[in-house]
Amino acid sequence: MVSGTMNTGASKRIPGVLRRCAEFFSGAPALACCGLLITGLWVQPAGAQRAAAEAMPKVTLSATTVETGDTLLVRIDCRQLPSTVRDPVVSLGEQAIPLFAHPGDVKRVYAGLVGIALTARPGPAEVRVAWQEGPHTRSTTSAFVIRDGVYGEETLRVDPRHVSPSPVELERIRREQAELKMIYASGSPLRLWRGAFRVPVPGEMNGPFGTRRVFNGELQSQHNGVDFRAQTGDPVHAAAAGTVRLAKDLFYSGNAVVLDHGAGVFTSYSHLSRMEVRAGQRVEKGMVVGLAGATGRATGPHLHWGVKVNSVNVNPLSFIRVMDLLDGG
Repeated sequence: MVSGTMNTGASKRIPGVLRRCAEFFSGAPALACCGLLITGLWVQPAGAQRAAAEAMPKVTLSATTVETGDTLLVRIDCRQLPSTVRDPVVSLGEQAIPLFAHPGDVKRVYAGLVGIALTARPGPAEVRVAWQEGPHTRSTTSAFVIRDGVYGEETLRVDPRHVSPSPVELERIRREQAELKMIYASGSPLRLWRGAFRVPVPGEMNGPFGTRRVFNGELQSQHNGVDFRAQTGDPVHAAAAGTVRLAKDLFYSGNAVVLDHGAGVFTSYSHLSRMEVRAGQRVEKGMVVGLAGATGRATGPHLHWGVKVNSVNVNPLSFIRVMDLLDGG
């Protein structure tokens, strides 16, 4: 049987081919030989089509088990896909994962970062990779496991207005939250940084990520960043290159700077005594963005450093470790 599908013009030419084969060879063996010849001509395209249909991107995760608050690195090698296939679309549930060229500079190899929320449900999870081949959408998944992080609890005393805001202050808080939500949802799709991220200050970390915080006897939140010891006036440095998206006084965070590093990554620097940058400004890794202080809801001078990945708060310290993996290829 002949494999593949022939077009109309080709089918009209086959009888002529058979006659010429019959003239060259004698009798039935000639027709059989021509039949083998024709079969060989048409099997290859069908085989190529099957190979294309079976081609899949190679998806690699930086870990098979993560904790809530972690960052997961995804590497997607698309070199086996047909050249006509566009960049894949990657997601974890409702979280869209922006892709960027892998720092290894290999064409059609991409990387993306996944934020695992503090509220993520423990158990099996999977990253989905989808791509378009002509009219068809194809996909594959890569599985991993989420487990609960172990977080402590601390009790703090602060200005009562930062625990029970007035109606006017509540309205201010809502406006600020809406502004921040819009900023985090409208980051640059391009990767704006190169190389590893750095810690913004040299001081000791004294406020771990994820800690349940009891302010003036009331449980208010889980700590969505890390705190570092610092004295008022100590310089605070940009963790990586990016664009300043916000530099203003916020009710809870005090003087705060938010940097957009592109590809879904943001860093924030809070409780500053002074801001040294302005919105829209381009900054490089290590540039001073402000001076440490105790503005906003703070018990004393320190730096609160936060990292968001795709609008998800993640542990800045584990984030740095994952970024070191990316930088290492």
